[in-house]
Amino acid sequence: MNITSRLACIAVVGLLPSGASAQAVNFWLAAEPGNIQGCIAADPQFTREHTFTLKDGEAEITGPGGLKEKMKPVRPNVYETTLQQGRLNLHYVADLSVTPRTLTVTEKSLGCKWTAKKE
Repeated sequence: MNITSRLACIAVVGLLPSGASAQAVNFWLAAEPGNIQGCIAADPQFTREHTFTLKDGEAEITGPGGLKEKMKPVRPNVYETTLQQGRLNLHYVADLSVTPRTLTVTEKSLGCKWTAKKE
C-alpha cells in the first residue's frame, strides 16, 4: 500500500463516528385517555421527563424517583425492560427505529399505558 492510499484510509477512518459516542433521547410520557383510576394515580411518576441513553452498545432508561434500568435489544434500534414499581408491573419499550422515536410504558396487570414521541 503506498503512502497516498494509507493517508486516504486514515482520512476515512477519521470521518467515522466514534465507538464511545453516546446517544440520548428525552421523552415526556402522557397517559392514554382510557387508563383506569389506579393508573391515573401513577401519572405524576410517568409524566415527568425520562431519558433513554445508548452508549457503547448499552441501553438504559432513567427517570424520576431514581429510575435507572438497563434495557435489552429486542430487534435493531428497539430496546425493552420490565420492572416492578410498587404494585405496578411495568414494561418499557424504546423504539428508535421509527420516526418520530417512541417510548411506551405499559402495566401488564391493569392495562395502563403511557406513550411519548420524540418530535
